[in-house]
Amino acid sequence: MQEKEAIGRVIVALEKVPEKHLMIIELANSIPIKGGDLDVDVLVDKIPEINLATAEAVAYGNSTIMAVEALVRLQGQEEDL
Repeated sequence: MQEKEAIGRVIVALEKVPEKHLMIIELANSIPIKGGDLDVDVLVDKIPEINLATAEAVAYGNSTIMAVEALVRLQGQEEDL
């Protein structure tokens, strides 16, 4: 497969990946700032949400790393041909 065709296939595959909105971004934006720092009282109340959002972000990051590694392996296979 030529490079142009391979790039086209990657683009088509990536276009099928649904957009992801991480909870951690929305959560971080919802916590008020008090005296230049995040409001600790609000943070304490949101610990369960923070833990869930953190786990989601870690899982998403790990999945992204695995996808990148798969693409690197594919590129290596292409170069071996």
